[in-house]
Amino acid sequence: MLADRYSLFIFDWDGTLIRSTPLVRITRLFKKRYNVKSMRSQSGRGSSGVRNSIESKASINRFYAFIYDIYASVFKPELKPGAMELIKSLKENGKRVAIFSDANRHRLFIETRALGILENVDLVLSADSIKKFKPDPTGLVLIRAKFRTRRDKCIYIGDMAVDIFTARFAGIKSCAVCDGVDSREILTSAAPDYIVGRIGGFAKIK
Repeated sequence: MLADRYSLFIFDWDGTLIRSTPLVRITRLFKKRYNVKSMRSQSGRGSSGVRNSIESKASINRFYAFIYDIYASVFKPELKPGAMELIKSLKENGKRVAIFSDANRHRLFIETRALGILENVDLVLSADSIKKFKPDPTGLVLIRAKFRTRRDKCIYIGDMAVDIFTARFAGIKSCAVCDGVDSREILTSAAPDYIVGRIGGFAKIK
């Protein structure tokens, strides 16, 4: 089984473990760095100068928490079917589990905590906290270094082509999840190492 081949599993957040809200989808459409053609032209080298900036938690200021409460009343975060079960299964089998996302660090921390994910993973890292956004692989490089995991034992799971390129630039394997933001066609064009219809089926890949 695929889960037996790796020791460090890093997941994207929006569209991968939780349902992507309309606001997130629209925001991503207008970011050039998510364009497949643009990503193909990048060198993919990460920065090592932010190594000491890695964090697993973010301090939440009251103003942001207030704004987020309004946002969540309209766009309520919801885990995808099988997401929690998958993470718990990986942890029960002695695997390291982390989350790396371009999501705002405050929102990412609030949502992972509220949905019970934070207490079930080893690390949550927002690209926002290190100011190195995908497809820059710095975040993945930092996480792999923190857990001292070999490249061939690490995999990144995401729902967009940018996730596939980020993994490739970091020198690790990738898995595309097709029920997120990008279509199967776009994800296939990014040439992931694995592809699955939905996150609940990840553990069944051979």
